[in-house]
Amino acid sequence: MSLQIALVFALAAGITAEPSLCSGVESKIEPDMRILESDISHEKAIAAADQLRGMIESDELGGEFHFAALNQLKIIQGHVLLTQAHSDRRELGPSSAEAGDSTRALCGWLGKEGFWYD
Repeated sequence: MSLQIALVFALAAGITAEPSLCSGVESKIEPDMRILESDISHEKAIAAADQLRGMIESDELGGEFHFAALNQLKIIQGHVLLTQAHSDRRELGPSSAEAGDSTRALCGWLGKEGFWYD
């Protein structure tokens, strides 16, 4: 019985998950440096905002923390683009001009600016 319950939860999670919008986009960013759509989820954006808030409060934005702060900002920026693309698709339809524009903005960002600082 517990296997069936786990299967139901797994299937339900798959149904509610948003599809990947940029899976076929070519990126010139080195594979180990790429930010992926899975890196800019709602949960990760909240965690990034919390971490950035802590860094700001403790004045840890320079020196060795500089790139860590910039990486947190990238997660938040990517999440905003991802959220807009999914919202446009849901509200206006996947073939709408707005959905196309916001998806291109997201995928273009992932392909050119979606990289981690060292």
